[in-house]
Amino acid sequence: MSPVAAHRRLMLRAENDDETDADYELRSRFQALHWGPTTDNVTTHLFRDEDCLVITWEFWREKHLLAHPEHAGQVFMVEMSTHEFVMILENLVALLDGAPGAPYGP
Repeated sequence: MSPVAAHRRLMLRAENDDETDADYELRSRFQALHWGPTTDNVTTHLFRDEDCLVITWEFWREKHLLAHPEHAGQVFMVEMSTHEFVMILENLVALLDGAPGAPYGP
């Protein structure tokens, strides 16, 4: 199953409000990037494929979809190496901690 198909399958019952506890638990295992107001307009999942990670996301908030109707029903995806993703997160933590020499930091 493709990452986009897996994303759609995980969201199938969640969107209809008839998600069982087991479905919620399964979907929660793949959810990622819950960073509060910065990401509360998207539903994201993270899948691993050997040494690569695939992030899928879709916009769900009505206000966003009215402004961008082309995003309705669209699942986006990006693939990167696990190493690259870890480096992004490490740089983000360094930046948020204000570490000298962090990329884009002080």
